[in-house]
Amino acid sequence: MMTRTTLDSLSGSPYDVVVVGAGAVGCASARELAGRGYRTLLVDRADIGAGTSSRSSRLLYSGVGYLAPSFPLWQIPFRLREVWQLFLYARNIMHCRAELVTDMPYRLSRHRFHYPFRKGDQYPHWLVDFGFRLMETIASRGVPLAYRKLSPQQAAEESAIVKGLAAPLSGVAVFEEYMYDWPERICVDTALDAERRGAILRTYTQVSRIERCGSEWELTLDELAPEMSGQVRIRARTIVNAAGPWVDRVQGGGKGSKKRVMGKKGVNVMVRLPDAWRGQGLEAFSSKGEPFYVFPWGDYHFVGPTEAVVSENPDDVTVLDAEIDYILGETNRLFPQLELTRQDVQHCWCGVRPMSTLDGETVSLPVRAIEDSDMPGLVTVTGSYIMMHRHAGRLAARAVEKHLGKRDAPPQGMLIGPHDIRSDEDIARVAQKEHVVHLTDLIRRRLPGGLNPSTLGRDRAQQLSRIAATALGWSEARRQQELQSFAEDTDRVYRKP
Repeated sequence: MMTRTTLDSLSGSPYDVVVVGAGAVGCASARELAGRGYRTLLVDRADIGAGTSSRSSRLLYSGVGYLAPSFPLWQIPFRLREVWQLFLYARNIMHCRAELVTDMPYRLSRHRFHYPFRKGDQYPHWLVDFGFRLMETIASRGVPLAYRKLSPQQAAEESAIVKGLAAPLSGVAVFEEYMYDWPERICVDTALDAERRGAILRTYTQVSRIERCGSEWELTLDELAPEMSGQVRIRARTIVNAAGPWVDRVQGGGKGSKKRVMGKKGVNVMVRLPDAWRGQGLEAFSSKGEPFYVFPWGDYHFVGPTEAVVSENPDDVTVLDAEIDYILGETNRLFPQLELTRQDVQHCWCGVRPMSTLDGETVSLPVRAIEDSDMPGLVTVTGSYIMMHRHAGRLAARAVEKHLGKRDAPPQGMLIGPHDIRSDEDIARVAQKEHVVHLTDLIRRRLPGGLNPSTLGRDRAQQLSRIAATALGWSEARRQQELQSFAEDTDRVYRKP
């Protein structure tokens, strides 16, 4: 039976750094800091990867899209510094893409994607073509995009999804891209690797208050796990706030309340498209001129997203009927023969991306590790995607080094590779050793099958609840409560219209 680390055991000598938030960025920060020799504590009010990291579009985007300027193209000669920054950011994204493909191939799947060219497109076709070739030539680091530009006839012969596009087309870009087969598990793998490097990990632990005490920070931690209670105060020399779209809601000290992030809501809709389209994807623009995609997921596809700025608590953001209708309408605009309706929707979900802000204005770049002079030792990380989580972790670690100095630490190896989970004993071991508190943690973020579009893990819930109950010492009443909570969480996160 797993003995959960008690809150009291966390007190004692100060930590070098406490990382708040166990999403992709927080886990990567803890992994990087522990690997550099810092005494590191990683805490989250929920499970590993249960927030924004679990609501992603599940794609490793190439850097091409980030080359696009937000100003008219005729201004390029007069804004060369901004163009250079766009290039550096796009190149960095390509490097992060190559790093994940090289280090975590077992968490990725490769697919063929298409980008249709039409007369009157937002960006000139020669510029898009140049962007693809530029990124592949100088930034791919041995992980090519396999970019080709084909005639509509050639592309339709190769790909059924292109054949279904509304006419007229002037050309089609074909390239290869990778998708996370399981984004949540990437967070879990990274957190476990941070633990292997010496970090302490505690989920379902709320940071209810942060105060400056002399040269250190004092954090108040509250127990949120079921059938447990308690509160403890701990000391830390530095803090990394990696709470994603919740960073401004972490209670910290300091003067003023500068806004660090602006939330951008993205809705995705899962549908079953023609079998001949299986495994093929598409990237395009919506009628609003916003990015729009059709991404493969097993026998299904998911389409979206929306691009709406939200100010409410990300906990309260849900999918709206109007958003579903908009996405279905845009899909039907691209593929008129589909005639999709709400009856075709398997389920849908939404997330809130933490877009960095500068002086109150939202910016799409860069990933930032923010330090304020009135809050020494408090580092806030904003603007990252899952594909850039290691880069964000390195930025956080460098910011901590400014305050604490470098530590002598032995070289660290790569992430632990995947392990087979075949028997009940394997599942029990996962439940005991991988910080599982709820049944949802086990089904959705530890074991394969929790993101199966047709079942979302419901088909194995009873069996897995019995294994978890034995491994974790749950009573029958607790097991039934976990089953109910799993069903409620599934209906809440993955809405069926």
